[in-house]
Amino acid sequence: MVRRAKLVNDIVELVPILQLFSTNLYRNVYETLLSEWLTFNELKERFGEGAEEALKILKHAGMLEVKWRMPSDPAGKPEKEYHVSYTHISANFYSPLKDLNKILEVVFMPEDEFEELVQKIINEVKAGRMSVQHISKSLGLDPITIRAVAKKSLKLHLKGQLVELAKEEEL
Repeated sequence: MVRRAKLVNDIVELVPILQLFSTNLYRNVYETLLSEWLTFNELKERFGEGAEEALKILKHAGMLEVKWRMPSDPAGKPEKEYHVSYTHISANFYSPLKDLNKILEVVFMPEDEFEELVQKIINEVKAGRMSVQHISKSLGLDPITIRAVAKKSLKLHLKGQLVELAKEEEL
């Protein structure tokens, strides 16, 4: 197995990586894709409906490789197949431990509490307040928490210090 390291320059970039290891399903999808190239249908067959979310998290983390598999039948359609090649992370950031604690709180937050927080942020973005600082002030939360929630949620996209609504992307 080739050893490659994912470069992490901001503590918030750890969120989707930690999220990958927060459930057995995500962890199993990651480990399987380390050793094999599989199509979406093969993953769905092996892991069920949760495979799509695991793929989205891998893509969100910037850890998903995609290539086309040509069909054995000349009349068939090519399919995308997926693979993960990162076995390590290389972290280059300096952060207070309280920020790490806030990141871990977001990663392991109960799903209902997390979705409620995501909805509040979405409402702020729709109202035109896209800056992390404005959202933070408006909701009375720490900026690192806002950034971590935006990084974990598949409904939000963090672009520097701005939070945007995520576009429905094809895998």
